[in-house]
Amino acid sequence: MKQREYKIKIYSITRFIIAMIVIFIPSLILINNYTPRLENEFFSILQFLAVLVTSFYLANLIGMAKVKMVFTNEAIIHIWERRFLLSWEKNIKIPWDIIDNYVFQEDRTFDSFIINLTNKTRYKINRLNILPIKDDFKKLVKEFPRLSNEYRNGMTSNTDTAKINEGESIYASKYFKWIFYLLSTGFIVLVLTKVFNPNSETTWSSLGVIGSGLLFYGVMIKGQKMNN
Repeated sequence: MKQREYKIKIYSITRFIIAMIVIFIPSLILINNYTPRLENEFFSILQFLAVLVTSFYLANLIGMAKVKMVFTNEAIIHIWERRFLLSWEKNIKIPWDIIDNYVFQEDRTFDSFIINLTNKTRYKINRLNILPIKDDFKKLVKEFPRLSNEYRNGMTSNTDTAKINEGESIYASKYFKWIFYLLSTGFIVLVLTKVFNPNSETTWSSLGVIGSGLLFYGVMIKGQKMNN
Protein backbone atom coordinates (compact mmCIF):
# COMPACT_ATOMS: atom_id res chain seq x y z
CA MET A 1 0.00 0.00 0.00
CA LYS A 2 0.98 3.61 -0.52
CA GLN A 3 2.53 5.40 2.45
CA ARG A 4 0.34 7.82 4.40
CA GLU A 5 1.63 10.80 6.38
CA TYR A 6 0.01 12.76 9.18
CA LYS A 7 1.59 15.89 10.64
CA ILE A 8 0.36 16.49 14.18
CA LYS A 9 1.02 18.92 17.03
CA ILE A 10 1.19 16.84 20.20
CA TYR A 11 1.23 17.95 23.82
CA SER A 12 2.88 16.91 27.05
CA ILE A 13 0.17 17.61 29.63
CA THR A 14 2.70 17.57 32.48
CA ARG A 15 5.02 20.06 30.75
CA PHE A 16 2.08 22.31 29.85
CA ILE A 17 0.64 22.43 33.38
CA ILE A 18 4.01 22.92 35.09
CA ALA A 19 4.97 25.68 32.64
CA MET A 20 1.60 27.38 33.16
CA ILE A 21 1.99 27.35 36.94
CA VAL A 22 5.66 28.40 36.93
CA ILE A 23 4.99 31.34 34.60
CA PHE A 24 1.52 32.49 35.70
CA ILE A 25 1.80 32.57 39.51
CA PRO A 26 5.22 34.35 39.78
CA SER A 27 4.07 36.85 37.12
CA LEU A 28 1.01 37.73 39.18
CA ILE A 29 3.11 38.09 42.33
CA LEU A 30 5.60 40.38 40.57
CA ILE A 31 2.83 42.56 39.18
CA ASN A 32 1.07 42.82 42.54
CA ASN A 33 4.28 43.65 44.41
CA TYR A 34 6.22 45.81 41.98
CA THR A 35 3.70 47.68 39.84
CA PRO A 36 1.35 50.51 40.86
CA ARG A 37 -2.07 49.33 41.94
CA LEU A 38 -4.81 50.11 39.46
CA GLU A 39 -7.89 51.60 41.08
CA ASN A 40 -9.95 51.04 37.95
CA GLU A 41 -11.37 47.49 38.15
CA PHE A 42 -11.68 47.22 34.37
CA PHE A 43 -7.94 47.80 33.85
CA SER A 44 -7.13 45.40 36.68
CA ILE A 45 -9.11 42.69 34.88
CA LEU A 46 -7.32 43.50 31.62
CA GLN A 47 -3.96 43.25 33.41
CA PHE A 48 -4.91 39.84 34.82
CA LEU A 49 -6.08 38.62 31.41
CA ALA A 50 -2.86 39.84 29.78
CA VAL A 51 -0.79 37.79 32.25
CA LEU A 52 -3.07 34.78 31.76
CA VAL A 53 -2.92 34.87 27.96
CA THR A 54 0.86 35.41 27.93
CA SER A 55 1.40 32.53 30.36
CA PHE A 56 -0.87 30.28 28.30
CA TYR A 57 0.97 31.19 25.10
CA LEU A 58 4.39 30.40 26.60
CA ALA A 59 3.11 27.18 28.23
CA ASN A 60 1.68 26.18 24.86
CA LEU A 61 5.09 26.58 23.21
CA ILE A 62 6.86 24.65 25.98
CA GLY A 63 4.31 21.84 26.13
CA MET A 64 3.96 21.29 22.39
CA ALA A 65 5.97 19.22 19.93
CA LYS A 66 5.49 18.44 16.24
CA VAL A 67 5.58 14.93 14.82
CA LYS A 68 5.07 13.19 11.51
CA MET A 69 3.35 9.81 11.59
CA VAL A 70 4.10 7.66 8.56
CA PHE A 71 2.08 4.53 7.74
CA THR A 72 4.19 2.02 5.85
CA ASN A 73 3.43 -1.58 4.92
CA GLU A 74 5.44 -2.81 7.91
CA ALA A 75 4.81 -0.30 10.68
CA ILE A 76 3.77 3.10 11.97
CA ILE A 77 6.80 5.38 12.19
CA HIS A 78 6.75 8.35 14.58
CA ILE A 79 9.24 11.00 13.42
CA TRP A 80 10.03 14.04 15.54
CA GLU A 81 9.90 17.26 13.53
CA ARG A 82 10.23 19.38 16.68
CA ARG A 83 10.88 17.79 20.04
CA PHE A 84 9.68 19.03 23.42
CA LEU A 85 11.94 21.56 25.14
CA LEU A 86 14.97 19.82 26.72
CA SER A 87 13.94 16.49 25.25
CA TRP A 88 15.92 14.02 23.18
CA GLU A 89 13.43 11.23 22.53
CA LYS A 90 14.21 8.95 19.61
CA ASN A 91 11.87 8.22 16.72
CA ILE A 92 9.42 5.38 17.31
CA LYS A 93 8.53 2.38 15.15
CA ILE A 94 5.38 0.35 15.85
CA PRO A 95 4.94 -2.83 13.76
CA TRP A 96 1.33 -3.46 12.70
CA ASP A 97 1.35 -6.98 14.11
CA ILE A 98 1.80 -5.83 17.74
CA ILE A 99 -1.14 -3.39 17.71
CA ASP A 100 -3.98 -4.65 19.91
CA ASN A 101 -6.61 -1.87 19.73
CA TYR A 102 -7.07 1.89 19.60
CA VAL A 103 -8.99 4.43 21.69
CA PHE A 104 -10.05 8.01 20.99
CA GLN A 105 -10.59 9.67 24.36
CA GLU A 106 -12.15 13.13 24.62
CA ASP A 107 -11.61 15.46 27.56
CA ARG A 108 -12.44 19.07 28.42
CA THR A 109 -8.96 20.37 27.59
CA PHE A 110 -6.93 17.57 25.97
CA ASP A 111 -8.14 14.86 23.61
CA SER A 112 -6.10 11.66 23.40
CA PHE A 113 -5.58 9.05 20.70
CA ILE A 114 -4.18 5.86 22.16
CA ILE A 115 -2.82 2.77 20.43
CA ASN A 116 -2.61 -0.19 22.83
CA LEU A 117 0.03 -2.79 22.03
CA THR A 118 0.15 -6.52 22.71
CA ASN A 119 3.30 -6.08 24.85
CA LYS A 120 1.19 -4.17 27.44
CA THR A 121 2.59 -0.76 26.44
CA ARG A 122 0.82 2.01 24.55
CA TYR A 123 1.46 4.84 22.14
CA LYS A 124 -0.44 7.99 23.15
CA ILE A 125 -0.97 11.35 21.46
CA ASN A 126 -2.39 14.23 23.51
CA ARG A 127 -3.95 17.14 21.64
CA LEU A 128 -5.11 20.50 23.06
CA ASN A 129 -8.74 21.01 22.03
CA ILE A 130 -9.55 24.52 23.29
CA LEU A 131 -7.71 26.23 20.43
CA PRO A 132 -8.24 25.95 16.66
CA ILE A 133 -5.17 23.94 15.62
CA LYS A 134 -4.43 23.17 12.01
CA ASP A 135 -2.93 19.70 11.70
CA ASP A 136 -3.92 16.14 10.73
CA PHE A 137 -5.10 14.90 14.14
CA LYS A 138 -8.81 14.66 13.26
CA LYS A 139 -7.94 13.04 9.95
CA LEU A 140 -5.81 10.44 11.75
CA VAL A 141 -8.61 9.62 14.22
CA LYS A 142 -11.11 9.28 11.37
CA GLU A 143 -8.97 7.15 9.04
CA PHE A 144 -7.09 4.93 11.52
CA PRO A 145 -9.87 2.31 12.06
CA ARG A 146 -9.97 1.53 8.33
CA LEU A 147 -6.34 2.04 7.35
CA SER A 148 -4.86 0.11 10.29
CA ASN A 149 -6.64 -3.06 9.23
CA GLU A 150 -5.86 -2.53 5.55
CA TYR A 151 -2.15 -2.22 6.31
CA ARG A 152 -2.19 -5.19 8.69
CA ASN A 153 -4.04 -7.38 6.18
CA GLY A 154 -1.55 -6.33 3.52
CA MET A 155 1.27 -7.90 5.56
CA THR A 156 -0.15 -11.40 5.22
CA SER A 157 -2.61 -13.39 3.14
CA ASN A 158 -3.89 -15.16 6.26
CA THR A 159 -7.66 -14.60 6.48
CA ASP A 160 -7.54 -15.22 10.24
CA THR A 161 -5.48 -12.10 10.93
CA ALA A 162 -6.82 -10.47 14.09
CA LYS A 163 -8.71 -7.25 13.44
CA ILE A 164 -7.64 -4.00 15.12
CA ASN A 165 -10.78 -2.88 16.96
CA GLU A 166 -11.71 0.10 19.10
CA GLY A 167 -10.95 -0.45 22.79
CA GLU A 168 -12.62 0.93 25.90
CA SER A 169 -11.75 4.43 27.09
CA ILE A 170 -11.19 5.37 30.72
CA TYR A 171 -14.83 6.46 30.91
CA ALA A 172 -15.94 2.83 30.62
CA SER A 173 -13.81 1.67 33.57
CA LYS A 174 -15.40 0.90 36.96
CA TYR A 175 -12.62 2.90 38.64
CA PHE A 176 -13.58 6.09 36.81
CA LYS A 177 -17.30 5.53 37.40
CA TRP A 178 -16.80 5.16 41.15
CA ILE A 179 -14.78 8.41 41.25
CA PHE A 180 -17.53 10.12 39.25
CA TYR A 181 -20.27 8.89 41.59
CA LEU A 182 -18.23 9.95 44.64
CA LEU A 183 -17.64 13.45 43.23
CA SER A 184 -21.30 13.73 42.22
CA THR A 185 -22.37 12.89 45.78
CA GLY A 186 -19.99 15.53 47.13
CA PHE A 187 -21.36 18.06 44.65
CA ILE A 188 -24.95 17.40 45.74
CA VAL A 189 -23.91 17.87 49.39
CA LEU A 190 -22.28 21.22 48.54
CA VAL A 191 -25.37 22.40 46.64
CA LEU A 192 -27.72 21.44 49.47
CA THR A 193 -25.42 23.11 51.99
CA LYS A 194 -25.46 26.31 49.93
CA VAL A 195 -29.26 26.19 49.55
CA PHE A 196 -29.92 25.76 53.28
CA ASN A 197 -27.01 27.98 54.34
CA PRO A 198 -26.70 30.98 51.96
CA ASN A 199 -23.76 32.28 54.02
CA SER A 200 -21.68 29.24 53.14
CA GLU A 201 -18.21 30.08 51.80
CA THR A 202 -18.93 27.98 48.72
CA THR A 203 -19.90 30.27 45.83
CA TRP A 204 -22.46 29.55 43.14
CA SER A 205 -19.84 30.29 40.49
CA SER A 206 -17.54 27.57 41.83
CA LEU A 207 -20.48 25.17 42.00
CA GLY A 208 -21.24 26.02 38.38
CA VAL A 209 -17.70 25.14 37.32
CA ILE A 210 -17.80 21.84 39.22
CA GLY A 211 -21.27 21.04 37.90
CA SER A 212 -20.26 21.67 34.26
CA GLY A 213 -17.29 19.35 34.69
CA LEU A 214 -19.44 16.59 36.15
CA LEU A 215 -21.98 17.06 33.36
CA PHE A 216 -19.26 16.63 30.73
CA TYR A 217 -17.93 13.41 32.25
CA GLY A 218 -21.46 12.14 32.80
CA VAL A 219 -22.11 12.54 29.07
CA MET A 220 -18.86 10.70 28.30
CA ILE A 221 -19.86 7.77 30.55
CA LYS A 222 -23.31 7.62 28.98
CA GLY A 223 -21.78 7.69 25.52
CA GLN A 224 -19.62 4.68 26.37
CA LYS A 225 -22.70 2.75 27.54
CA MET A 226 -24.50 3.51 24.29
CA ASN A 227 -21.52 2.34 22.21
CA ASN A 228 -21.22 -0.96 24.08
